Amino acid sequence: MNLQAITVANSIGVIMMIVLQISSYLVRQRRLPSDRIFTVMIIVTSAGCATETISFMVDGRTFQGAHTISVITCTLLYALNVTLSFLWCIYVDLRLYKQESRLKKYYKWLAVPTLILIASLIPNIRFGYLFSFDAGNVYSRQPLSYIYYLSVFVYIGFSVCVRYRYYKESPQSRFFPIWMFIMPLIVGTTAQLLFYGISLAWISAAVGLVGVHMALQNELSYIDPLTKLYNRNYLDHVLSEACHKGTKIGGVMIDIDFFKDINDMYGHSVGDRALINTANIIREAIPSKSIAVRFAGDEFVIISKADNEFELINIERSIRNQLKRFNNSGKADYHLSFSMGMSILGENDTADSFMNDMDEKMYSEKHHKHCRSAVSTA
Repeated sequence: MNLQAITVANSIGVIMMIVLQISSYLVRQRRLPSDRIFTVMIIVTSAGCATETISFMVDGRTFQGAHTISVITCTLLYALNVTLSFLWCIYVDLRLYKQESRLKKYYKWLAVPTLILIASLIPNIRFGYLFSFDAGNVYSRQPLSYIYYLSVFVYIGFSVCVRYRYYKESPQSRFFPIWMFIMPLIVGTTAQLLFYGISLAWISAAVGLVGVHMALQNELSYIDPLTKLYNRNYLDHVLSEACHKGTKIGGVMIDIDFFKDINDMYGHSVGDRALINTANIIREAIPSKSIAVRFAGDEFVIISKADNEFELINIERSIRNQLKRFNNSGKADYHLSFSMGMSILGENDTADSFMNDMDEKMYSEKHHKHCRSAVSTA
């Protein structure tokens, strides 16, 4: 055991997490559930680095209180270990699906092993079936402790399955490279599992979180700051990839009717709120395998994996139902109205022809609405 090397490694981990916490300030301002989970992961990793250093410092020491410190730090380390793995699964799901409702549906069951493993640490303090300390306060892990290492790999495997399923269903690009977190954690945890006395797991987790943060910064360049939907740059990226790979996708273009009237009557701040409400309506209405984009001004585009227009019709119907619920809720002084146009990206279509087809169909509906409005006011 090289205490100096362990202290330096974990100290670097803590410093990395402090810098990461500071540099992720703008990200946290989005107040998304995934960002809150990421912040908790930073705190857990910092605590893991610090606690592990303390546990190695008191290992084999016999001063008054040393045994109590050893028991507390090691127990906390095991709990933090499985907690970080569980939080990672939640984070992956929220980053991909962006639906908190999925957490209650699926992750309450996934939390059961975590709770059992943490609860098992309490009687271990007396019976020592996971880890124990001899008369010289030297730590030794028991065979059952490997379950906690195994849980890390199980949760990592689960997150990979979530990612695979999502990308199989969704047209969204591979924007979230989960291997940037997973690979350092696997290497560090495996090394610490096989070679007792080294400390690589927590510094590896710190490196992984920094990698994820770098990817998140890249993603932010594709996010519309007002509506928090993807922007036109990301739409161009998705369409380019779909055309290159021949992916079958469909699209729905949405334009807010009489949006200028809302701005003129209530002011631009209310107009911004109308755009945000529109984004929320779209976000609530579209299926998880779709992505929503603020195309320009008061125009939005939805891209979804679709083999036929029937699937797009269902998306349009869902949006109109959600729009009706919003207008009936009385949450705003104005009523929103949408014009829509849909299209399927064919094998011989280009991104421009695909977008133009949606645009023409959407403006056809919009033209009829404006004509009716002109007649009614004449």
